[in-house]
Amino acid sequence: MAVLAAYSCTGGSTADVFSEGDTIPLKYAQNITMVRYGEMVKVELSNPWGKGLLATYVLTPDRSLSSPSGREGKPWVYVPVPLRKALVFTAVHCGLICELGMEDCIGGVCERQYIHCLTHEVVDCGNGMSPNQERIIQLHPDAMLVSPFESNTGHDKLGQLGIPVIECAEYMEPTALGRAEWMKFYGLLLGREAEANALFEALEARYDSLRTLAGQVSVRPRILSETPYGNVWYQPGTHSTIGQIYADAGAQTAFPDYEQSGSVPLSSEQVYAGAHDADIWLVRYDASVPKTLAELAAEAEVFSRFDAFRNGQVWGCNVATSYFYERSPFHPDLLLSDLIQIAHPELHLNEPLHYYHLLQ
Repeated sequence: MAVLAAYSCTGGSTADVFSEGDTIPLKYAQNITMVRYGEMVKVELSNPWGKGLLATYVLTPDRSLSSPSGREGKPWVYVPVPLRKALVFTAVHCGLICELGMEDCIGGVCERQYIHCLTHEVVDCGNGMSPNQERIIQLHPDAMLVSPFESNTGHDKLGQLGIPVIECAEYMEPTALGRAEWMKFYGLLLGREAEANALFEALEARYDSLRTLAGQVSVRPRILSETPYGNVWYQPGTHSTIGQIYADAGAQTAFPDYEQSGSVPLSSEQVYAGAHDADIWLVRYDASVPKTLAELAAEAEVFSRFDAFRNGQVWGCNVATSYFYERSPFHPDLLLSDLIQIAHPELHLNEPLHYYHLLQ
């Protein structure tokens, strides 16, 4: 693993280099801090699953720094910026990189079939949970952007390849704007700091405007989420990111008493007993053509007994065509717009729906 040397490129000590810096302000993100020291930026990621740090990076345009020993328990990972050839594991980060005008720096991806924004040939390094290390070595990227998981040890093995592993943990932020604000970090990695800042400021202003619009409603419909996965039907807690977006849209989850910050695993029987009278049902699916109510009913007999189904208030998001996974994490304003129009047509927002459509 390449880490910052115990000396600067000018021969000074690390303490001298990092004695005084300017903190890059973040309004919403809680699990990341960034401090600028001249041309270098030190980035610290908090461990969202426990105490301490998940990682510390030093972003620098100097590509000549050596790879010294670690410090303070975990080494500081040296990352040459801007990235010239990155291996990107997820569609969402590919989507942001393309939006920032840096598609050409994506040299490889994992699970190419799920990434729709790319227009040039890239190396497919296979499954994101167990990527093909031989292809990674042949690609020789200057960094790998991965989504960490608490119990996944596969990424630890990637670190042994001597390539910086960027832990893209923004999905663990407790708010939608906090998650989206991580684009400032990715802008620094890509040499697109100004563009990333401008993009975030625009979506923040749009999100706040939409939230203010929805704040005037007096009735908050309950939203049932998704369909069962195996024997479990996950519903968002009110303090989860999606639960808070529902609230910002003038709605609420189907189970407003569940105040968890993540998803709540329930059985189909529990969901029917507690949410058969929910006003709206949102369903994500992957298909070549739009899903119909008849197809949904054929999946399980109980589905047609939900009030939202009977009242024609089932809304579908086809992830194969809407690019929901690529865009929504860094564009919560677009998702909020959809939800307001679905939950409160009386507000006459009258914008094109970005992700959802009414099932026929």
